Amino acid sequence: MSAGRTLVPMIVVPDEGCGPAMLALSPAQRAFVVAKVHFGCSNAEAARRAGYSKNKPGDAKVTAYRLAHSDEIQAAIIEESRKMISSEGPRSIRTLVDIRDDKTKEAKDRIKAAIELLNRGGLNAVSEHHMVVEHQMTDAQKDQRILALCQELGLPETAARKLLIAPDAIDAEFTEVEPEKTPEQVGRAKRFERDNELRRLRSTMTPSELAAHKQKMRDDRRAEMKTRYDKARGARQTDIEEFIDTQEAQRDDAPMSSEGIEDLLGGATE
Repeated sequence: MSAGRTLVPMIVVPDEGCGPAMLALSPAQRAFVVAKVHFGCSNAEAARRAGYSKNKPGDAKVTAYRLAHSDEIQAAIIEESRKMISSEGPRSIRTLVDIRDDKTKEAKDRIKAAIELLNRGGLNAVSEHHMVVEHQMTDAQKDQRILALCQELGLPETAARKLLIAPDAIDAEFTEVEPEKTPEQVGRAKRFERDNELRRLRSTMTPSELAAHKQKMRDDRRAEMKTRYDKARGARQTDIEEFIDTQEAQRDDAPMSSEGIEDLLGGATE
């Protein structure tokens, strides 16, 4: 670590058995890690055993702090700690077994050791969680439930109704009444439905079929208007404009087109 000086650690850590994190360190840094993990030394003592304090005795604490907080050395400490835990695991289990079987120990210590052994063996205690779900019911729903239970128990209806919370609500019947439509709304609805049906029908026609269909509708309209005009003329309603106004006021479809008026006038002069 010090430029121009070779550190001679008191602990020699060979490459064999080192993990990736330890292999990335210098011999002195490896010695620092081993002193802390395997010998339980403080930072300053680990730095001394790694050879740092021999070069700069006055800077031992500063060097030890810097080493302990190095990302590379911390990764190596974790790596070595896991190895030690794995290797020392059997001894720790043996200790728990000895405490559990030692009848001179207090019962609470033996029980605790037994529980730890069970937990480490995967036989943890089963914990149960109970969740309470509260269903909110209206008074009418509660009364329906009361009646159903009373019926199951064979109680007469008169006795069951004395137990109800809101008896008036049970007998009530509610019917949703749709608002009455005006004649204009009815007419618009009919026209909308008729137009949609006409569009669906014409979308399936060929050009020739479509032309024939339009011609037929014009012919039917012309015949209808002539029939209406003849009836109006028989009732002495001979004014054509008055007739058109009367018919349009009674219709629930679109107003009469200029083509239809010309057809009607042509029929009136025949």
